[in-house]
Amino acid sequence: MQKYRKEKSLLTTTIKSSIVVFVFFILLSQISNLKSNEVFAQLSIPLQVAPARQEITVDPGEKTAIPIRFFNLGESPTSGFLRVGDFVVEGDKGTPRIIDDITQASPRFSAASWITLPYDRMSISPNDKVEIQAKMNVPADARPGGRYVAIYFEPTGSFPTSVDSPREAGAGVQPRIAGLVYIRVNGPVTEKAIISRLFAPSFVEYGPVDVEADLLNRGDYHIRPRGSITLTNIVGGTVEQQKLEEVNIFPDASRTYFNTLGRKWMFGKYTILISASYGDTGQIVQRSTSFWVFPWKVVAAIILALLILIFVFKQAYTNLIRRDSQLEKQLKKEHEEVEKLREELKEK
Repeated sequence: MQKYRKEKSLLTTTIKSSIVVFVFFILLSQISNLKSNEVFAQLSIPLQVAPARQEITVDPGEKTAIPIRFFNLGESPTSGFLRVGDFVVEGDKGTPRIIDDITQASPRFSAASWITLPYDRMSISPNDKVEIQAKMNVPADARPGGRYVAIYFEPTGSFPTSVDSPREAGAGVQPRIAGLVYIRVNGPVTEKAIISRLFAPSFVEYGPVDVEADLLNRGDYHIRPRGSITLTNIVGGTVEQQKLEEVNIFPDASRTYFNTLGRKWMFGKYTILISASYGDTGQIVQRSTSFWVFPWKVVAAIILALLILIFVFKQAYTNLIRRDSQLEKQLKKEHEEVEKLREELKEK
């Protein structure tokens, strides 16, 4: 018995020791994570660029300068490369992507080769800024339309945190902070946009309805459409109208608009019309689609309730008719008996 108690005590002590060791390792790992986060925070690069976006209008053969400033808001000096590259817009949210290799850029919208930077490396002191003047030489035979370039600063080293937008950064990659330059070469410019897709469910039980519309720019310069999306009922009455979000749409790129229209209780056929104006000449682009709203569960419940009421009333009416018929027969029989009794009394 005593041996059993000693073994039990030894087992209890072992379990407690294991729990203490486990808790110790958990606390140690949490402390390590905190320290790691502190190191990552110290490695962040608080950079800003101004202006983040600028639009410049030039003539073919013109020479001009593009001013841009880079700010270091940190407590440590930052050194790196100063570069220029074309950029394209990807996705339906208009995310810019810098093209490092000039040969991969579309000649139609490329202008990186027009720009000369004053130097390719620079340092920014803590809480200081560096202002540069990038020189741009527009070729005499430059095609009218839009050109899109990014002048960016790329600090040396690899950093785990991102920098201010617009940027290209991520865990363990070279962060970049860029000023985007929209260049318009004067001359006759093609302006063309289409609504390449307008989607709404063809049938819904209840509103409101989610609508998606893609507006594609097929022109030579970016546009900023202004318009609305309207929901009308079967007789043409306006149910709801919303303004479209005003965003830039770059050449050969599209933007997706997301809208929710209508109310919960709707019935019948509805039409969605999207209309927007764009460009210097105020061209109009439109597209429409229709859908049906039918709350079939509610309608089915109402029909079922009506059928039940009709059945109940029919049964009640049938019972009433049957009762009247029986009463009439009984009255007729009683009348015959009375007449018979009267005849018998006459004979006496």
